[in-house]
Amino acid sequence: MSFFSSLQQYVTSGVAGLGLNPRRFSLSRQESAEGSSGPSGGHSSSSSSVTSPYSMGGGSGAPMGGMGSMGHSPGLSPGGPGSSGQGMGGLGTANAGASGGGAGQGGTSGTGGASTGAGGSHGKWFAHYKEEMYLQAQRVFNVSADRHYRLLHAANEEKPKIIVLTVIVQEAEGLEAKDANGFSDPYCMLGIQPSGTPPPPSPQPPMTPRTLSDTGMDSLDSPEHGKLRKHHSFRLSFKRKDGRQQRDSVGPVPAKFIRATSVKPHTLCPKWNEKFKFDIDDIHSDQLHLDIWDHDDESSVLDAVSRLNEVRGVRGLGRFFKQVCQSARQGSQDDFLGCINIPVCDIPSTGLEGWFKLEARSARSSVQGRIRLKMWLSTREDRGTSEEDNTLEVKKFERLQTIFMMHELNVYDPAWKWNGELAGPSLTILHQMAVQSDLSDLQISLAKLVAIIRINRKKPLDTKFIHRQLIEVDKLWINNYNNEPLTRELEQWLADSLNGFVERSLCQMRRHREIFPALHPPSLVRLEYMLRCLGLLGSMRAFRQVSPFSKGVRGEIVGALRKGSITWSQAQLRESQRSPNPLVHYTTILIADLQLGITYYHTLFDSTNGIQYFSIVYKQFDSLLSEEVTNRIECGQLPGTIVNHWTILDHDREPDTAPFEIYFALQEFHNMKSHLSVTPQPPEKPLGLQNFHEWFEPAVQRWISVSKTKAIQRIKAAVNVDQICEGERIVRHSTSSIDTASCFYQIREFWKNLSWPDHASGAHYETLIIDLVCTTANVYSDLIHQGLAESGTGFYDKQQNQQQQARTTDELCVIVNNLEYVRRALAEFHPETHQLPENAETLLDNTIGQLEGKADRVLTKLTASMQGPLQKSVFHLAWSPDSLPANQAVMPLLEYLDSHLATLNVTLLSQNFYRAMTLIWNSVLTEFAKQMDAGGEGEKPTNFHDRMYGALQLLGEFFNAEGLGLPPEILHSDTFWRVEQRLQYHKTDTDHLIDLFYMQRLQEQLNTVGPTSLGSLSVKAYFNHDSLCVEILHAKDVIPLDPNGFSDPFVIIELLPRRVFSHCSEQQTNVHKKTLNPVFDECFEFSVTQEQCQGEAAMIVFTVMDHDVLTANDFAGEAFLALNNIPGVGTNFNIDNFNVQAQIDLPLLEMKDKNHPILQILEGRVNDKNAMDFLRKQKARVVG
Repeated sequence: MSFFSSLQQYVTSGVAGLGLNPRRFSLSRQESAEGSSGPSGGHSSSSSSVTSPYSMGGGSGAPMGGMGSMGHSPGLSPGGPGSSGQGMGGLGTANAGASGGGAGQGGTSGTGGASTGAGGSHGKWFAHYKEEMYLQAQRVFNVSADRHYRLLHAANEEKPKIIVLTVIVQEAEGLEAKDANGFSDPYCMLGIQPSGTPPPPSPQPPMTPRTLSDTGMDSLDSPEHGKLRKHHSFRLSFKRKDGRQQRDSVGPVPAKFIRATSVKPHTLCPKWNEKFKFDIDDIHSDQLHLDIWDHDDESSVLDAVSRLNEVRGVRGLGRFFKQVCQSARQGSQDDFLGCINIPVCDIPSTGLEGWFKLEARSARSSVQGRIRLKMWLSTREDRGTSEEDNTLEVKKFERLQTIFMMHELNVYDPAWKWNGELAGPSLTILHQMAVQSDLSDLQISLAKLVAIIRINRKKPLDTKFIHRQLIEVDKLWINNYNNEPLTRELEQWLADSLNGFVERSLCQMRRHREIFPALHPPSLVRLEYMLRCLGLLGSMRAFRQVSPFSKGVRGEIVGALRKGSITWSQAQLRESQRSPNPLVHYTTILIADLQLGITYYHTLFDSTNGIQYFSIVYKQFDSLLSEEVTNRIECGQLPGTIVNHWTILDHDREPDTAPFEIYFALQEFHNMKSHLSVTPQPPEKPLGLQNFHEWFEPAVQRWISVSKTKAIQRIKAAVNVDQICEGERIVRHSTSSIDTASCFYQIREFWKNLSWPDHASGAHYETLIIDLVCTTANVYSDLIHQGLAESGTGFYDKQQNQQQQARTTDELCVIVNNLEYVRRALAEFHPETHQLPENAETLLDNTIGQLEGKADRVLTKLTASMQGPLQKSVFHLAWSPDSLPANQAVMPLLEYLDSHLATLNVTLLSQNFYRAMTLIWNSVLTEFAKQMDAGGEGEKPTNFHDRMYGALQLLGEFFNAEGLGLPPEILHSDTFWRVEQRLQYHKTDTDHLIDLFYMQRLQEQLNTVGPTSLGSLSVKAYFNHDSLCVEILHAKDVIPLDPNGFSDPFVIIELLPRRVFSHCSEQQTNVHKKTLNPVFDECFEFSVTQEQCQGEAAMIVFTVMDHDVLTANDFAGEAFLALNNIPGVGTNFNIDNFNVQAQIDLPLLEMKDKNHPILQILEGRVNDKNAMDFLRKQKARVVG
């Protein structure tokens, strides 16, 4: 009967008479007890028993070892068709316990077989376990008990199947060397032998050609051949089975009765991996026999096998093997390498694979090594021909797998919570069906995969389970497909299933936001493994082979994502129309989806298939969103972007915020492009929102214009209602400054949030904004100054009484703090990320400078009241008696400063307080300078300058306040250095003052680059052997000092300091008449030491003079050259290199500072001859 018409009957009836051994299958049952063996023969009324997972348990009538004979169902009579005791229908049930007969055939399970074997304890337990399988089949197919009973009875009436033994000869190792080269040329010859023991006393089926015996081979029953009975050779005949001869009742002998492998030359470890199949007549008595031979020459046993397999009319299989051996003897003899015999009943239903030791056929044989075989049993329908194509069985197995899975899924909701495990009885039935149908591991795995995919179409399964099955199929395909190729029908069947899975997965991919929510972790796991399944399919050799013309899976996923994103976003757009601001709401939804995508989905798609999820979705959203915005702009539905009644702004109306809500939403969407793996480049289509800001340029311009007007109006109103803010922890200021700073803050933050992407237009808008705030700041500063003048405090009065001064001080502190708050707000407009446009930067700096200047004016007025007390305190310090030390003389000044600065510190902001301190410090320095200039040197106290110097140092420490006050760079101002320098000069003797003067002149020489208006002088100088040599080369562009427009120049050479070079007189060059570019070329030598030249103040002074006959010579310029750097002093010098020494061009200088502090100090030393001589000499050095 057909499988699809009676599938329920097949499974329910096929489990009749099962006999299971739990040690041969991974079920949870344990044997209850070990029984003792019983007598052979007889029928097993309800069960069979097995003593070993892989061997027979009893006599010749015992069940077939690992295949296990079947007991009939209770209530059924033994016997019936196929009850020969061979276990035809119950193949492999000792291990797997599945139904017999085949799909839809209702085959028997050997209910009439004779089996006692082990003790009865096993039989009782197996009967109980069979009932579980009966009940499982009944539950799965949902049939009534009466129908279940009738189907079991019908199964016993079915015709038994033919049992097939499949053998794979894999390899051998350690064979004996038979050839002279130390190797052999091994091959195998194998076939099925009947056993020499009597068959069980049960009705026999008609004899097949394989059971025919030959009367000429009865001599094997003699005692001398007893040793050979265990290991027959294909050189000998088979044992006669029933003593009867059937000579001519057999037709041609098929070639499959005895098979031979190929020859593997020159090896002792051959590898064949060749597959053979044999039909089994009696599973209890037949055995597999295998010989290994060494192929010697062209005529051998192998050739005989190939030749005689085609002979017709051979009477008896024994004579057939005899003919093989005789044919082999006609030529050379192949050497025997060993043999093995394996009873078929020792092969379990799960198959047998392993190494078998080679045996000798007699005591004289020399055999070594072992062979590896893989064997398993299966069944086929007895249609009179061999069936190599098991496509139908594969599809039946898949259908049964589907039914069992659907039964398990009935208790799971949702279905994906099922982990893919079947019940033990279901697994046993499936395993038995696979064994009987001779399904390979690949076919079983493919059928299971197709069943999973079939169920997944209706009930989504756990994608982990599907992924595991795909991995298993992929591995088996790679390892076994070349040995077990699928038929074209199965390949098409598999291709349809896999393509269906891909299509369903892509459909789910298009709706992944609904099916696999990002915030539901189990759904993300399902999505991950579905992506892994698709990725695996894309690389699976099976999928490429059965569906070679299918599109790439990765490309299909990308296409599904694009289509799904478009469909989802369009639905969201329709939903957004219900909101007050549809475009903003729609954009926000897209942004939220992208954020979920980059957080959850992107990693899954990238790690499993290398798909840039975010880039794909973002580009789709960008295209749709830009299209929607463009359509709304064209229709006038987007306010602020075109001139319409929405955007006509005047001074009575606030700016429309709707355009900027849309702008900020689009900006946030556009900024997410930073997550793109690759930004689109030409010729690729650019992003639709790449220049979205251009739509909002009119709105920004109007915002700036209206904001300027509104800001000025707000500030004027704030000044009119201005109030003082004060407290314990805040300095005094007014509310108007806070309003102004707040207004600036709002403008700055709004522009900052706009983050205008276009640099060119952004620079223009920044300039407008800077103009806005600067204008507003100037308006505010003017208003508060105007208010100060109108307040009646006498701010601009030169003379104020004490009460007015106190009131003015409070108000001035408020004004200064207000200006500082506004200045700080303006300073924040300096961007940190880029530079303002030049005109905007200049405008902002100037405005800040104006605010600081106005604040300084107020602070100057504030500190002016301190001028009188400061002057009095400094005077007391300067003219104190000599007996009063500096630290005591300065105390009144320090106390006064401390009291006033403490008050200012409380009432002023820190920046203003530092400004006030700076002004006070400068006032103190000014008073110090005045006192130093007051009176003559003779009128001042003896320690005047020392006391003033010490007081200056103490004041500097006071204003620094251990780093909390004014920093050193402010304390050490130009005024400070002038005061301190003058005090230092007063403490220095005349000679050192003169040295300092010339050192400053030398530094001025070094700082002067290029010729001056006085021209230049070129010289050479070097030191050699206690002699300083100076060469005057020439002068250029000497100033004309004579009426004729020329000069009569000459040069005076002098070494300084004079106290060091007192023994060296001045020297001078010859006078050159009427020239401005004299060439002297004169050399002068001075006897000095190297130590003298290395002094810090050691130098040469070159004085250019104009020679006059009647009057004194005129000064034309001077130049200075340090001696510590000339060759021979600062560096090594070789006299031979004098001519190649570079000349030194010295610009000619004149003394321009007639009030140089050193000169002024020396002028006060009228009793010092050196000072007076030096002053006279310097006064003569005036050009012209």
